[in-house]
Order: sequence, then C-alpha cells, then structure tokens
Amino acid sequence: MINSSRLLEGYLQQSRFKQVEPYLNGDVLDFGGNEGELKKLVKGSYTLVNYDHSPMKNKTFDTVVALAVIEHIEVNNVYSAFKEFRYKVRPNGIIFLTTPTPQAKPLLEFLAYINVLDRHNIEEHKHYWTKEEIENLANKNGFRVKRYKKFQLGFNQLAILEKLNNN
Repeated sequence: MINSSRLLEGYLQQSRFKQVEPYLNGDVLDFGGNEGELKKLVKGSYTLVNYDHSPMKNKTFDTVVALAVIEHIEVNNVYSAFKEFRYKVRPNGIIFLTTPTPQAKPLLEFLAYINVLDRHNIEEHKHYWTKEEIENLANKNGFRVKRYKKFQLGFNQLAILEKLNNN
C-alpha cells in the first residue's frame, strides 16, 4: 500500500489521479485503490477492492481503475484479474491503468534505497510491464488498447483499454 504521507509518493499519486480524472465515468471499480483516496473524484458509485475482491461480486462497472497496481501482482494473477474484468466491464466501458515502465526500475530502487520512496513498496514490485505486454494483456482478455502514453519523463505509463463489442 502506498504511503501517500511521503512527499514524493503523494505527488506521484496525485499525478496519476490527474491522468485518470477525465475518465472516471459512471460506476467505478478502484482495483487496488489503497484506502479509497480516489473516491472523492468519482461522481457515480464507487467500489474499492484491494485483497478481498468480494465487494465487486454481482456488480458491473463503466470504469475499472488500476493505478500503480499491476506491478505488485504476479503476472499470471494479473491475467486472471483481467479475465474477470471482461465480465465486470459494461459494454463501452474501459479499464484505465498506470504502471511504471521498465526504465523506471533502477530509479525507483535508488529512491527507495535513499529512503525517498517506501522501500517495501518498491521491493514488492513483481514485474515492470512493457507496452507490448500491456497490449497482449488487453488482447488476451477481450480488450484493446484505445490509448497509450508515457508520462513523468517516461518513467510511468498509462493505458486505456476498451472492451471489444463481442465480449
């Protein structure tokens, strides 16, 4: 879990929030949303899940948000979660995700080493996703990458996945 009381971590979190805010449409699932800090920006219903996924049972969503989350999950478990999202995302719905780029790994590890970032949080990173891997994740689970961009000097990336009509 992010310790947003640390100055840099709070800044990075707010930067991700700025990126996602225009896409927070309808009913929102905040996947791995920490303590629900994003809720204040959501106009529709808001569902938060971290380790316990039961709050999303029997619900569907217009928007699924996964901000700085998938790097903390084993790759095969990310694929399982996104397979489930296929059934949770409504037609015309999206998944909005951010994750550090592979180029960010040495910088994040250094900042954790000098105690600017939470060391445990960075040590928890299981995988640094490439653009191609994100595209593959989308394609294998009934989505396509509608938009992709790097931000924060190329050390972070976002992808907007839209649900394919036949799913």
